Amino acid sequence: MRNEDQHAPLPIRLLQALGELAHQLQIERGYTALFTDSDGELFSDELRAQYKASDQSIDAVKDLVTAIPDPETISWVRKLMIMQGNKSELIAHREKVQNGQLEFAQAINVYTYKSLYPILDINIEIALSIDGVNPTKVSAYSNFLQWKERVGRERAWGAHGFCSKVFKNREFTERMLSLIEEQAACKRTFMSLATERQKLEVTEILGGYVMECLENIHDQLSDSNQAEDLETLSPITWFELLTGKIDRMHNAEISLVENLHPAVRPPITVRVLDEIPAHLEKHMPIIQALPVFSKLESEDLYAVLKHADIRDYEKGKLLFMQGETLSRYYLILEGWVKLYKSTGSGDEAVLQMLSAGESLMEAAVFLDIPSLVNAQVVQKVKLLSLPAPIIRQSLVDNKKLALNMIGGLSMRSQGLIRQIEHSRLKTATERVGWFLLKLGMEQNGGKANAIILPYDKSTIASYLDMTRETFSRTLKRFKNNGFSIQNDKITKPDPKALCRFCDESLATACIYKDGDLCPQTYLMK
Repeated sequence: MRNEDQHAPLPIRLLQALGELAHQLQIERGYTALFTDSDGELFSDELRAQYKASDQSIDAVKDLVTAIPDPETISWVRKLMIMQGNKSELIAHREKVQNGQLEFAQAINVYTYKSLYPILDINIEIALSIDGVNPTKVSAYSNFLQWKERVGRERAWGAHGFCSKVFKNREFTERMLSLIEEQAACKRTFMSLATERQKLEVTEILGGYVMECLENIHDQLSDSNQAEDLETLSPITWFELLTGKIDRMHNAEISLVENLHPAVRPPITVRVLDEIPAHLEKHMPIIQALPVFSKLESEDLYAVLKHADIRDYEKGKLLFMQGETLSRYYLILEGWVKLYKSTGSGDEAVLQMLSAGESLMEAAVFLDIPSLVNAQVVQKVKLLSLPAPIIRQSLVDNKKLALNMIGGLSMRSQGLIRQIEHSRLKTATERVGWFLLKLGMEQNGGKANAIILPYDKSTIASYLDMTRETFSRTLKRFKNNGFSIQNDKITKPDPKALCRFCDESLATACIYKDGDLCPQTYLMK
């Protein structure tokens, strides 16, 4: 740490120390990737030396934590103390790496999910705790840290690609492209929130020949015809290229931390909802209608949304994988996403199909635990996302938002119970009829006879816990009863043809409910 920083407030010094610790652990993860994949031939001495550098950073953070008065009263201090207690686990992990006991993913994921993600979360909590801090600067800082961490992950996984020659594996290439795409998203958000001076500094730091080389590599990755050509590049060259970028980003991070100090911040202009960023403004009607944001005051809503990003994803995009700790909280504005698990036989078990107004694995975000499922786009979606540390802090600060979240989780729980009931107690015809009725209500309020299947029939069948063949046979039964079925369009013979499949969960949205025309009189008892 530089001498002039010794006089900075304790939170600033902690952020500097934690930033240095994260940087050293990112280097250790990179060395570990090459060491593991080369069976100990590459960077053996460098890795052992890096252990000492990382430990020095751990001790530097520990020294600062001991200077905090009443540490038990501050949540992020407690998290820091827990993290300090995990040093023995890190030492045990290193021994397994040195003894060749771990596969590649096991070797590097410990750094990502056990150390680096928790450090990033603590960084944001500390930054938000600084008296008089500008929240926009904290959000910019958060996105920059996420950007840098994904570059670090790219370095580790790229090392695996160059050592193991797996760029011909499309699944591996997709993982790399996903990391690069996430970097771009974090960069865009950072640039939209940063000051003009910060933008200029980062742009200058990340310019030059090294960055041009990396851009060329990224272009080759995105072209399946050129991906295999990357295998001619040595893993050491790759490592040095990415290390050059990450070291530059670390210098920029130091400057961002210094600017979090209120003493160096410009006067804050209070912004109202009318001045919301342009990329959110056109989506405000549906955002305000989302259950999680309902009944929030304008100032509270903007306090959350100023950290938000909105992006479109095409069909087939894998949003996150089982076992991955989620760095963002996702809300669906348009389209469909499936949550699924892969079975031992290689098939997919679709657990949930989510659409506009629903969130993805919020419990995993709130509890800061790995996701239990995979999430993939099945129909082009528009997602609103927020950094996980921001949404967790917002829940602490805003009681109404927390109650909305609890309400959403309760509704999700009820939905899962209904889904289990349908799969175990309902016939195939009843399950398909209920599904079609639900779709009709979602698409046109139940007023029109035409229903459009929003995604492929194999996915629908898996969601309804049946085979594709059973789903097709069941649709034929509907066709024999007057329904018209043309590709993904199903037309009812009359508006109330599916009413016998209604239940309490759908009745609340039905146009016939509580009226003389409702054929399901039991719903009115």
